[in-house]
Amino acid sequence: QIEADYNGPIRGYTKPVEEMAGSIMAKSNTDGAGRGRFHKGTKTIIGDVINHGKKRYWSPSHSYHYHCTLQAGENTLEAQLARVLVRDLAVSGEFDADSFREAYVSFMTTPGSHNDAYASTCHRMFFSNLVHKRLPPEQCPDNDMHNVDTVDGLVLPAVTALAEALAAKDDSENSRRLARTRAAETVRVTRNSKTLEHAAARLADALFDAVRRGQESAHTVRLQQQPPPMVSCYLSESFPSTLAMAAAYRHSPVWDALLANANVGGENVHRGAVLGALLGASAGAARLPPQLIDGLTAKTQIQAEIDAFLAALRRRRALAASE
Repeated sequence: QIEADYNGPIRGYTKPVEEMAGSIMAKSNTDGAGRGRFHKGTKTIIGDVINHGKKRYWSPSHSYHYHCTLQAGENTLEAQLARVLVRDLAVSGEFDADSFREAYVSFMTTPGSHNDAYASTCHRMFFSNLVHKRLPPEQCPDNDMHNVDTVDGLVLPAVTALAEALAAKDDSENSRRLARTRAAETVRVTRNSKTLEHAAARLADALFDAVRRGQESAHTVRLQQQPPPMVSCYLSESFPSTLAMAAAYRHSPVWDALLANANVGGENVHRGAVLGALLGASAGAARLPPQLIDGLTAKTQIQAEIDAFLAALRRRRALAASE
């Protein structure tokens, strides 16, 4: 499907096609979890509370690509939320669930804060609980037992796990345990999923090794079997596949791995984000290909956010070392 939609393989940052055969967005509930009604002519979570002005792309009379509104190199919603978390961590260098929750709600409910058409079930459920049930934000994470335990739920805890690995004063089990704990706490801000918390803890271990040991860290990943390369979003398929790709490409250029992921199709967007975190952490910033950075539409802003994030972590690490 990738080659048919893009007249050959993807070779770099590419604007998504407008329509994509098999898109589930046309069948999804614009006012809550999973599949459901479009709710034509009424105010809904999608379009009015979050993803302002994007409801028309969920129309059941079309089959729009999930990210059809984005330009080449423009961040998806989950990548934008990762940036929100990076900015929040840059304040003190430590994860604060209350602070991030407030930043998350503010970002999602601000018109024009991002340009993505799609928002996954977890976000639709969160804001349905906030608006329709009038629950306090800390009680809004939810789970429909099908569409929340997905690989996009690992994007945010990857950021927190990286922060803990970078700030850790040593490689002790206590430091690793803190990375696992913070990753699980990050999941709980937007989702109610023990399955994702467990996966986030595993990811935190892998990222901790990637930061502290570099390319040789991938040998710590153990798999029973090699999963098929094209998978759905569901964690039971997508997470083992991500770890397998990280192991397979640990000695290859990061760009090659990300292109391979993009071109197999399936749930390649958020798997690519987690894969990029693993391989990028192993390779280090100096070995990232320039086209990976230069192709980002918000390159300058992202670099400034990363610089502030790293400065906060350096201050935290220096303070810990002096104690």
